[in-house]
Amino acid sequence: MPDPADLRQHVRTDFLGAQHDADSLPGWVFKPVQFSQGPAGLVLNLSDGGLQVLTSADEPLADARYEVVLLLGRSDMDCGDEQVSWFNGVVERKWSRPVPRMGILHGLSFVARNSTAEQFLAGHQAALDAGQWVRCVLLKVPS
Repeated sequence: MPDPADLRQHVRTDFLGAQHDADSLPGWVFKPVQFSQGPAGLVLNLSDGGLQVLTSADEPLADARYEVVLLLGRSDMDCGDEQVSWFNGVVERKWSRPVPRMGILHGLSFVARNSTAEQFLAGHQAALDAGQWVRCVLLKVPS
């Protein structure tokens, strides 16, 4: 049976700053986010209505739905303040698979189209293609 990650309905755009190479990941990618108890992740790519997020192997996702909040500030600053830009959207986890030495890759689809997160990622694709990192945090959605 084919890997569900390869069963794409739409063209995927990979972000150059987030290659599938553990040595290219900066140390701050999975640093916990101060305002939340949700796992931090890194947006690896975007397709029409969905995205893939890499999380730490220590924080597997168990729920079906999450609110993805994009974090555009870097968390490697000594000041301790994460500069957060509030672009968010509710996503549904479609699949998860381990990526050796890197973490767990998750395929997520947006539940409602045109969320602020989806609009930001689509509208700033040139910056993302040029290597800008986009971290995120995945918050549980109340049932």
